[in-house]
Amino acid sequence: MSSSPTTPPPSPTATVQESGPSNRYLLVFGGIMLVGILILAWIGKPPRAVTIGKPLPELDLQALLDNTSPTSNAELKGKLVVLHFWGTWCGPCVKEFPEFAKLAAQYADSDQVKFVSISCSGGAEYDLDQLRSETVNFMSKIPNPIPTYADPAAMTRERVAWILPRGSLGYPTTLLVDRDGTIIDLIEGYYPGEMEKLATEIERKL
Repeated sequence: MSSSPTTPPPSPTATVQESGPSNRYLLVFGGIMLVGILILAWIGKPPRAVTIGKPLPELDLQALLDNTSPTSNAELKGKLVVLHFWGTWCGPCVKEFPEFAKLAAQYADSDQVKFVSISCSGGAEYDLDQLRSETVNFMSKIPNPIPTYADPAAMTRERVAWILPRGSLGYPTTLLVDRDGTIIDLIEGYYPGEMEKLATEIERKL
């Protein structure tokens, strides 16, 4: 008498395939999300380490407004220096400049701190008369207008750009330089509250 064939039990491999999705996919997805968040954070506020500690490049500035005296690296030696690159055409600059001017006014009579405002166009200033006119018009609306310079051939901006995190200078950009001519703080872009932090750093260095 022959026996009837029996159905073999399902293999372990088949059982695994019929289970729910592997946690591995969730881990991969979570990893991708984390990398994306880190990239966005880096884009939003780039690292400053490549700039901090570098010497201030040679300045090539020209007095733009009547209340502005000539300046150079040698004349700035021995002082805390705040260099502020901005433009009247730049929305974030327009928002930040009143805060910058207010901070500069606090040290207007100080011989230890020098604020250097640099009014810029999008490139080299081939028409200084137009830049001067636009800057004067803008300053007329500021409660605390301050001495302001031009960077006629854009040489100062080019030299500064070389030591910035991305190799380019955006607007606004602010540098704090110590008495030895070394950059000790960098602000790229406009972030509410940054001028207050800068004031604290200035007081700490005085």
